[in-house]
Amino acid sequence: MAMVRAEDLSIEFPLYHLGARSLKKRLFAMSPLRLRQDEAYRIVVTALRGLTFTIAPGERVGLVGHNGAGKTTLLRTLAGIYEPVGGRLEVHGKVGSLVDPGAGMDPEATGRENILLRGLYQGLDDAACRSMAIEVSAFSGLGEFLDVPVRTYSAGMSLRLAFAMATVMQPEILLMDGKRGDETLAASG
Repeated sequence: MAMVRAEDLSIEFPLYHLGARSLKKRLFAMSPLRLRQDEAYRIVVTALRGLTFTIAPGERVGLVGHNGAGKTTLLRTLAGIYEPVGGRLEVHGKVGSLVDPGAGMDPEATGRENILLRGLYQGLDDAACRSMAIEVSAFSGLGEFLDVPVRTYSAGMSLRLAFAMATVMQPEILLMDGKRGDETLAASG
């Protein structure tokens, strides 16, 4: 049964580009907001701090917040791209992700080749991969463009291919990052 639970979840990123003795680094370290110095004397930015929530089976959730609030970071964490530095995260169910539609696609490969590669990555046999390619082709409406390199696709074509591939696998949890102003389309599980 699909479910997501976070308890006191925290995500931090080190800022490596700051010099060890720079004034800028010392000022960042004294910042009361989301920047601090860790035990290795690196400046880290706190992207998420103390986040606790549960998404029960069948619930649909949308995230709304200003730029830099951590919406995409949370989705990437739920997708397994980022590792929490604190707290606990449980994600039960098959996850489909459209956080970054181009992630995992080879731009030099054709759309069809990318579909087959995604199927193989998911552990499908050749017959299941070919069946998936037929279904993605029908749903995406890309027709003959499935046989040209993805690097030649428009943004809309790439998104249609990514969406078709993410949903044909019938995920129990679908993560989408819509980037419409201050909102992010989120988990449906």
